[in-house]
Amino acid sequence: MDNQTRVRARNEIRQILEAASYDVEVMEEPLDLSAIRDGECILVLCSDDPVEITQFDQTAFKVQAGEEIIICKKLLFSLNEQVELTDCLWWGAAAFIDFAGKAAFARVLNRVMKLDPEHITDVVQRKDRCEGGILHLPVQITEQNARILAGTEGVATLRFIPHWLIHYRCEGGLTYRDARISFDADGWAGINAINGTWVEIEDNCVDDGALPQESEVLQAQISKEQAEEQMVDLLVKQLTKKVRIKQEKRDAIFYEDKAFRPDRSAIKLDIRRIFVPIWQIRGKRIVEINAFSGEPLSTPMDDGVEIL
Repeated sequence: MDNQTRVRARNEIRQILEAASYDVEVMEEPLDLSAIRDGECILVLCSDDPVEITQFDQTAFKVQAGEEIIICKKLLFSLNEQVELTDCLWWGAAAFIDFAGKAAFARVLNRVMKLDPEHITDVVQRKDRCEGGILHLPVQITEQNARILAGTEGVATLRFIPHWLIHYRCEGGLTYRDARISFDADGWAGINAINGTWVEIEDNCVDDGALPQESEVLQAQISKEQAEEQMVDLLVKQLTKKVRIKQEKRDAIFYEDKAFRPDRSAIKLDIRRIFVPIWQIRGKRIVEINAFSGEPLSTPMDDGVEIL
């Protein structure tokens, strides 16, 4: 990235962040911008240089606001699609175009842009897409059919939403009085790693081929550990058995109600991250269509998305 391109990118990103009510300042090299809003700090680097990128990714930045120490988030804008990051958000061309469009539209309407920098980030590298190995549901709904299902005109974007695909097993049981109580269970479940909704996904639907080059990939907001905990809690609740024991004593009949729950250690989980394709149609209204099943999303992936 030459110096002129870097300056232009810095200016555009500054406008994006200012449209979202961040207080933005130009930083001294090697950094480009700092943005502060409501106790949140974002540092921005615009670069294609692997050395600069690695140093930025591996450095922890903190800022003092009054008596509070804030850990800064790091945002990299780079057209180098071979970058490998561990602790940094990356905006490539697709994310940059998306946010720049939203910022321009917010300025036209004289509104504050809703921006969560972690919500859209090109975290899956191009080389990974080309080599395959990314588990996802295949795209079965074309852009044209998605527009028909959405019932609106506008810009269509193919987005891949992270989910946790879980194969669960539980074995065991117990006997209480004359009642045999089983906790056996074996099945599949999926949890949306953005908004936490439960979905039905089975392993035989998953593909491990390359993702389309022009698609956007969203970053998980719910960790693997959080998904595991939610799955165990749900299974314990679902497998809890209530038993009523009838007892007769002389002329009286007594009933004893008891609840039995499986031991959490009896639940075994195999969890993997997969991506579900979504067509987002942005026009006069914003609609999202599942690109695998063709169903409209009941829970939107982004602020301002219309719920059908």
